[in-house]
Amino acid sequence: MASNNKDGICALTRTRGRYVASHLIPRALTRLSTVGEKFVETGIGAGMKKRADSWYDSSLCTRLGEDILEDIDTKGIEELRRHRLVWSGWSADETHLKLSAADLGGGAIRLLKLQSPEVLRLFFLSLLWRAAASTRPEFSDIVLLKDELEDLRVRVLNKNPGRPEDYPIQLFQLTTRGTAHNRTPLLERKPLVEDDGSHGEMITYARFYFDGLVSHIHLPRGQQIGDGYLKVCLGFQEATAVFGHEFDHSRTEENLRTMARVVMREQLVVDQPLQPIASIVRGAWPRSLANGGSKPSA
Repeated sequence: MASNNKDGICALTRTRGRYVASHLIPRALTRLSTVGEKFVETGIGAGMKKRADSWYDSSLCTRLGEDILEDIDTKGIEELRRHRLVWSGWSADETHLKLSAADLGGGAIRLLKLQSPEVLRLFFLSLLWRAAASTRPEFSDIVLLKDELEDLRVRVLNKNPGRPEDYPIQLFQLTTRGTAHNRTPLLERKPLVEDDGSHGEMITYARFYFDGLVSHIHLPRGQQIGDGYLKVCLGFQEATAVFGHEFDHSRTEENLRTMARVVMREQLVVDQPLQPIASIVRGAWPRSLANGGSKPSA
């Protein structure tokens, strides 16, 4: 992708050079079309845009910085696909991730043995840094403390994710294929689960979704996280716990339903043809938007 032909200071390397387009979430994991047609971007009260590509920032990194990010992305995507954590790592006709009993640790928890968990930890930390360092309005929800942003920059620059307890990461996988879509990350809070199963303090985390995978990147900010909680985070034990959810009744599906319902309300005019965005939403989401469901997860 072409540069915007502007010079400036690279946010990652702190060196001057010509900016290039840096994907904030890798293009390989956010590509909705294989034949080049544009897709629709919308938000509640945000109107509609048409895009031929996923989100990128043309004032974030120079070629030097983007080369570092591309190397991190390449290795991270290889791991995600090798372990079939993303839909693009499944066969073309596969609609449900089939796992043997040996892969499961009980219920819908997948126990995944990773040879190099630091590759994925670095990949997810790089996504968090990009989202927070970017000035794109779509990523404005990801606001980090100044020290956190600098700490992440140094880790990404040196390709060293550091200790896993600094930014614990949990993974949630959609084990059935659903509606192909992208969404920008969110900064949220949830209670820590103590070793005895009770709920403890609230902790902040960044939620990323792409290609059938959800990650929670925690920001401890001085809080003590119990060993029981850390054991189900990426890279803390020999086998990493990945929480599986079918697309139906998942939080991901509910987010899409909510967006579709609101967009339809915003765009629908009685006794007149559907506005373009409402028509697109109805075509892409054929099931009843009013259907309920069980409490969504992840």
